[in-house]
Amino acid sequence: YPQGPGYPPQRQGSGVKAFLLSWLTAGIGAMLFAGILFLSYEDLSKIGLRLMYLVFAIALAVAVGGVAGRMGGPNPAAYIAPAALAMVACITGVANGYLFSLMDAGGSDALDAMMEHEPFAPLKFWWEGTLKEGFALLGLAIAGGGAFGMASLIGKKQR
Repeated sequence: YPQGPGYPPQRQGSGVKAFLLSWLTAGIGAMLFAGILFLSYEDLSKIGLRLMYLVFAIALAVAVGGVAGRMGGPNPAAYIAPAALAMVACITGVANGYLFSLMDAGGSDALDAMMEHEPFAPLKFWWEGTLKEGFALLGLAIAGGGAFGMASLIGKKQR
C-alpha cells in the first residue's frame, strides 16, 4: 500500500465521470436511434421495429456500460445511474423517432393536434403501440441490466 499498512487501497475511477460520459453516450445513442426510425419508418414492419428496438437496447447497453465501467473503475456504485440512463435512452429514442416521423408525415399541424389532444402519444406508442408492453419492458431490462453487467465486467478489469 502506498499509504502504509492498515489503510485500504485507493479506489480507481470516478463516479461523476462515469455518470456524465454515460449521459452523453445515452443521449447520442437515443438520437441516433430516433434518426434511424425516422429514416426507415415508411418501410418498417412491426417485427422489424421490435427487432430493431431490441438490437438498439443491446447496443446501448454495450456502449453505456463500456463507458461507465471504464470511467467508474471497480466502484459498483458508479454503474447504477448509467444503467438508469440507458433505460431512459431506450424510451426517448423510440418517442423521438415517433415525433420525427409524425412531423415528416403531417407537418407542424399534426404536431399541434397531437400536443393539444394527446400529449403523451409518443409514450403510448412506446408502451401500447407496435412494441407492446412485453417488448417495451424487455428492451428496458436489456438496456439497464446489460449496461450494469457490462460496466461491472469492464470496471473489474480496471483494478
